[in-house]
Amino acid sequence: MKVRHSVGAVAGFVCVLISAIAWAQTDARIVGTVSDTSGAVIPGVAVIVKSEKTGAERSVLTNDKGGFVITPLAAATYTVKADQPGFSSREYSGIIVQVGQEKNVNIVLQPAGIAAEITVSAGELTQVDTSSARVGVNVSEREVSQLPLNGRQVSQLYLMSPGAVNYGAGSFDDVRFSGHSVEQNEIRFDGVEGTSIIDTSPGNLNAQLASPFRLQTSMENVQEFRVESSNYPAEYGTGTGGQISVVTKSGSNRLHGAVFEYLRNDALDARNAFDGAAKSKLRLNQFGASLGGPLSKDKLFFFGSYEGLRQRAGIPFVETTPSASAWTRAVPAIQPLRGVFPVGQFASANPDFDVVRVEGAAASNENSASARLDYNLSSKYRMYVRYMRDQGDYRAPQNSTLSIYNTTAVPQNGVFSLQQILS
Repeated sequence: MKVRHSVGAVAGFVCVLISAIAWAQTDARIVGTVSDTSGAVIPGVAVIVKSEKTGAERSVLTNDKGGFVITPLAAATYTVKADQPGFSSREYSGIIVQVGQEKNVNIVLQPAGIAAEITVSAGELTQVDTSSARVGVNVSEREVSQLPLNGRQVSQLYLMSPGAVNYGAGSFDDVRFSGHSVEQNEIRFDGVEGTSIIDTSPGNLNAQLASPFRLQTSMENVQEFRVESSNYPAEYGTGTGGQISVVTKSGSNRLHGAVFEYLRNDALDARNAFDGAAKSKLRLNQFGASLGGPLSKDKLFFFGSYEGLRQRAGIPFVETTPSASAWTRAVPAIQPLRGVFPVGQFASANPDFDVVRVEGAAASNENSASARLDYNLSSKYRMYVRYMRDQGDYRAPQNSTLSIYNTTAVPQNGVFSLQQILS
């Protein structure tokens, strides 16, 4: 039996000229007010926000109530600076803004002549979101890169969200949110639809079979993400279950990369209760590398990653099979099938069946790659292009007859974005 599942360019190419709802799930913003030491608001103050990762800058003027809003911003760490004649400049660095988050920064300016003060803020460990009634969680870049995960499946981090329930192995198709079914979950990469085309349960093939593939969303390609488990605003739409908004990694002004190898081997495992005299075979290697950096400082950046998975595993089957006496009574039409069934090794309570123990060999090969370019044309124009592709092939026995099931999947996801800030 063979199944082929190919998803070509899940969400092709989107050109965005203004801040649109399609990007609202992943873009963040910084809001606040500017006042003096007496608490009086100051209108017309220039507020400059600079990305500490890429050097990209955005600037606005406070309104007549001293308030400002800077959006849309990519998830990153920012420096916020306020300048106004007659007052000393004030700068806040290390402002961490996560995917879909609203960060409040209130600035107090002191009269000129008083020494300027620089405040370093790494962001609160826990922050109450007062901008919305939504229930969810932000999983930061640090948590994605450092939390231990079995098999490096990013879906296991979804369980950090309130209302998330794991009713299986914690893979893509085993996590429910607030009582909704897995078919109602939605995943977006950089604001672009990334769930399965045929079935909205990621990791399922043809709405029936759980996918054995792990690298549809390679951990090496994920910067951070947000999970909305309930009460999210209407802009999300489509699914009514969990809403997962993933931000992919991009380059920065610093060259950074990684090389890794994870392995499992039956030499390190205990004997399975269903194994025979020898342990079932297991050889698993998960390896890859990534590299990102500047092509032009503060302007053009690149990021690329690759992750491979090779697994060879023995799968033991302990099942019943027709006994010799049962075959003697079988009609001639099915006698040719006798060679398909293994010979019984142990007698059962039913004389028509014997118990057999056999081991089949399963093989999995998967290759995932991604590439991204970011270009800061100016303070009002930003452009990026990103493409991800995963190629998976899986071969496994289904039962004691060692009949083989082959699965091939080629999920892809790409986006082109040109963003212009009008005002």
